[in-house]
This record gives sequence, structure tokens and C-alpha cells, in this order.
Amino acid sequence: MTIFSCIGILLLLTFVVVRFRSHLPWFRQKARSQDAGCNDLKPPPIKGRERYRVMMDVRRLDAQNWLSIDKNYMAEHQVRSQLLQQEKEKVLQCLPESYEACLEALEEVVEFLCQRFPDRFEHKKCGDESTVHNRMTGETFMFGGANNQVDPLEIAVRLTMEDLSILMKNADEEYYLAASASLFPVGWTVQERIGWTIGQLHNPVPLWHQQVATSVSKFLNRLTPSSSMERSNYFVEVKRPDEDLFETLYRPTTLLEDNPDPSPEDIVVRRERQTFCRLPRTGAIVFGVKTFLTTLDELPMQELRNLAKEIKSWPDYVGEYKGREVWGPKALEFCEKRSQEEAAKEGEKEKEREPEMMEV
Repeated sequence: MTIFSCIGILLLLTFVVVRFRSHLPWFRQKARSQDAGCNDLKPPPIKGRERYRVMMDVRRLDAQNWLSIDKNYMAEHQVRSQLLQQEKEKVLQCLPESYEACLEALEEVVEFLCQRFPDRFEHKKCGDESTVHNRMTGETFMFGGANNQVDPLEIAVRLTMEDLSILMKNADEEYYLAASASLFPVGWTVQERIGWTIGQLHNPVPLWHQQVATSVSKFLNRLTPSSSMERSNYFVEVKRPDEDLFETLYRPTTLLEDNPDPSPEDIVVRRERQTFCRLPRTGAIVFGVKTFLTTLDELPMQELRNLAKEIKSWPDYVGEYKGREVWGPKALEFCEKRSQEEAAKEGEKEKEREPEMMEV
């Protein structure tokens, strides 16, 4: 066999392996371990659309970062632990039929975290029973076998930064909220909405049923274990000046706190990275939500301009739904002020460059 034949066979085997891996379910494509974490995982950008439209705007899941660990992990973990201790019924609900799907979701969460962050999570298995140890918090959880005292979904969200929900089909072939650990909700609680269909969950959203309801149904039905997807969403909320992280993250009643004259530091852009993953064993869908908080004064200039553009594009009924009358004028005023400051800085730079150009 010539050297060229050997090279050809190696190239063919490489192609076959790559093709085979690309069709594996997302959670079987082994995550590349990293010690540095996901500090570079940025919040989804504000795009600055000039016309309001309800859109799915889904894209292929960044499987390497399905679950994330960033600099806010410990602070948010404390909030999650507090919520599960004090408000458990409001933030965690699992219908009986969802148990196997919740257990499968936990297994995939543990496998992913231990592969992606082996310095922070450790998994041991003995027969049907498993333990997972979180080196950052010192917590150890047991699951599988006869260990059913703690719901699997609760263990999962005690490990992750993401809220996790399980979507299953009912007798009418509609997806519904079969289980949910939504600790950082916006204007609702799991206790109120467990068992609701996707359509019922989105009833308050302007134009949702008219523009995307059918597309969402088709999207969920077509989702496979090897075609996981993600999308982005954002809200603008108003907090009180003395508010702590617990109160900012846990918003079960309203986006707008009693603050009629909010400063840029009190106006918060809450961005969500939403993920959709089909479980192969049970066929349920795991819906994940990672929350990012950015105050108005922390937004980069371009995103601030994009936000202003979108605020102006909203029809009145959309602006009312989003609370624009409370924070909108302040946000636009701040954007205009920042734009003027940026223009002034550019003007100063131009003046400084003028003598240099004359000398040349």
C-alpha cells in the first residue's frame, strides 16, 4: 500500500467520524472541558429592529455552552437556594407524569457539567444510584434508584445557572408545562401556570397567536435530539434603588417596582438565552433559560442606540404591555445624553488631530 493510499484512507475515516459525530444527539457530543468557565459567554445583543414583530428567531444551539458557569454563579446560587427554601411551591412544580423526564434531564445536566467543568463537578455511579458533588458550593446530591426524596429537577437547578422546564404532549397533542423550576420569573409563578399549554402561557403576549403560534407548534414537533436550538429575548424592568439581587431576579408579580422617577441605574435590561433540547429516552423537551441583568448605564453605546430604536418602533399596545410609559422617557433621554457626550468626545479628538495634519 502506497503512502498516498494510506493518506486517502485516513481522510475517509476522518470524514466518516466527523459526519457520525455531527448526527449524534447534542448531549452525546462530549463537551470540551475547560477550567476557565464561561466568563466569555456574552448576553444576547439587542438588535435594534425598526419594526415590532413577534419572532421565534431560533438558531442552532451552541452545544459547548448549553449550560454556563460565570462570575455570578455563587451570588445567584445563594438566591436560588433561598427561593427553594422559602418559596418552593411558587418556583418548583412537577406533575407526577413528568418524573422520568425530570430524571433524564438531571442525568444529562450532570453529564454535561462534569465533562464541561471537571474541576467543579464530580459524578459517581453505583448501580442505579448516582451522586454528584459540587466543589464550588460543597453540596452533594444523590439520585436514581430509590432516591426519590428530592425531585430530580430541583437537584438540576441547584447545580445550574439556568431555569429548567419540561414540556410534554397532552391528549390533544399540545405541548404543556409538565414540570418547571423557574426561579427567576417575570410576572408569573410556576404554581399558577403548571399544566398550562404553550398557547395559554403566551396569551398575554401581543400578536403571539396571530404571528407565531402555528410556527412554534411546528418547531416543537420537529425538534429532535440532534437538532437542539436556542433563541434570545429581553425585558426592561424598573427596580428600587435599595433593591438586592434576590428582589431583582425574583419578579413574580410585575416588572415595574414603585419607582416613578427611575435613574439609569434603576432601569434593568433583563436578557434571556432560551434553549430547546429533545430528550431521547422520554421524548420530552427541556426548555432552559439563562438570565442576564444589565442596567441601562452599563449598556454599550451601540446597544443603547438599538434599544432606543426598538422603543420608538413599538405600537402603543406593545409599549403598554412592556411598561414603556414608566421607563421609556428616561431611557430615551439617557440615550440622547450619551449620544451627545460621544459626539463631543469625537469632536475633541478631531481637534487634537488637526495640528498633526497641518504639520504634515
